Amino acid sequence: MDAAEQSLIGRIWAAIEAKDWKTALSALDDGVSVIPDSLYLFELYADTLLDELQDMEAGWLMLRKFVRLAIEKDSKDWLLGAMYQLFDSSHDYSRFPFGERLSMGKELSQHILALCQREDAHSRAAYYDAMAHFFHEIGNNDVAVELVEMAVTLVKGLPLQDEVKQPLLAQLLKTLAEYKCHEALRRALL
Repeated sequence: MDAAEQSLIGRIWAAIEAKDWKTALSALDDGVSVIPDSLYLFELYADTLLDELQDMEAGWLMLRKFVRLAIEKDSKDWLLGAMYQLFDSSHDYSRFPFGERLSMGKELSQHILALCQREDAHSRAAYYDAMAHFFHEIGNNDVAVELVEMAVTLVKGLPLQDEVKQPLLAQLLKTLAEYKCHEALRRALL
């Protein structure tokens, strides 16, 4: 990053820390204009709109732009970032149009699957995990469980040091247990 970009990032964080949301949004808007390839700024912008300001209308517009850019860039990081923005369980998007989220998730999944074929095991595990969130959210829990199980298998086979591998496995196994419990409960209620 050059000095101007560092200064801009500094302005953004100073405004966020001060909870000066008008200035933060203005600086974030400048940031995505000046550094349009910054996934970090797009994620921060979406999080600020949705989590901090609870501005669902502006946040939804930002997410649409984010998904469109991720698909255009056909980049692992952007596709995963967009999928997590839409379907990670830490976000509450219950007020968003579910059909549109579903449509965007489906389109992202198609691009991820195409890109996944060319990737290494570590990247495929990340893709499967991201897509599992989508399938779980839309009610296709069998596919979500299968995807997480494939991610677990891939991560177990990775030549990573334990301090890197174990947290990855722990998170995947936690998600797998959650999805299996959800599925067992759903079947018990039928």
